[in-house]
Amino acid sequence: MKCFEVFYGMGGIATGGYFKSLIVAASEENIEAMLCEEHGEDVLITKVNETSQTNGYDHDQILSTTRV
Repeated sequence: MKCFEVFYGMGGIATGGYFKSLIVAASEENIEAMLCEEHGEDVLITKVNETSQTNGYDHDQILSTTRV
């Protein structure tokens, strides 16, 4: 599993914003689908940084999300 730091936007002008999530996933290709499912709307990913390899997780998951 790999750990990714992901920056993305979602929502409209009145309620939207930019966010950063820390995600554990088997591959970068899984990230967008995970975020769309978690938030219940489309996201626009602007940057993905692979931060490390990790063996502490058995499946893809979002560890944290903050507004930036």
